[in-house]
Amino acid sequence: MEATSTCTAPIYDLLITERGDAIANAAHAAEQTRLKAAETLDFRLSDNGNNDAA
Repeated sequence: MEATSTCTAPIYDLLITERGDAIANAAHAAEQTRLKAAETLDFRLSDNGNNDAA
């Protein structure tokens, strides 16, 4: 078997079938966390017209 040849990984396919795609789930959770952190740490002033109350 050559090192450059590609083959399928039936055990991985079986695990995905049984338990779900952990890599895709982790990527989704990471993206949701990134979005929530960006929303939470957004220090921009809101543009709602209340800034010139003085």
